[in-house]
Amino acid sequence: MFARWVGEYLIRPCSEDDIPSVIAINMVSLPEHYADYFFEELRRESPETFLVAEKNGQVVGYIMCRIEYGFSNLKRFNLVKKGHIVSIAVLEQHRCKGIGTVLLQEAIKAMIKKRCVEAYLEVRVSNEGAISLYKRLGFVVTSKIDFYYKDGEAAYVMTLSLDRGSAGG
Repeated sequence: MFARWVGEYLIRPCSEDDIPSVIAINMVSLPEHYADYFFEELRRESPETFLVAEKNGQVVGYIMCRIEYGFSNLKRFNLVKKGHIVSIAVLEQHRCKGIGTVLLQEAIKAMIKKRCVEAYLEVRVSNEGAISLYKRLGFVVTSKIDFYYKDGEAAYVMTLSLDRGSAGG
């Protein structure tokens, strides 16, 4: 089983028992919420890219992704296998400790192993901290979707080419 330590934090695959904690983190950390079954569905579909960060046995962050086939965000008219970073969150008191970066890096490594050629995500245009993190890891803004979120805010689609195996570290 994969596991990586980041200081006092253990990064590991999400288990079925972790799902209630992941849902709770999503509820307090993000304005976008999903039905409970969606979390379990993603864990079943793409377990290699659904990771949690834990400290002292408590889940304090997560990343959940899915592997998809579709049009490339980087190369026009190309159909590709890509990783979609659906959601990532770390509890506020555990932020700025490298956890989000490592969750992203490890999910991207898993996408590369699954032969994805790009990774992408949607992010609120106002979320400057997240946008900065994604840019540091090599993501670029590839499009903007107006009125993407329920409150009417737009989203940037940010994409990372995995062709050269870059995982930001």
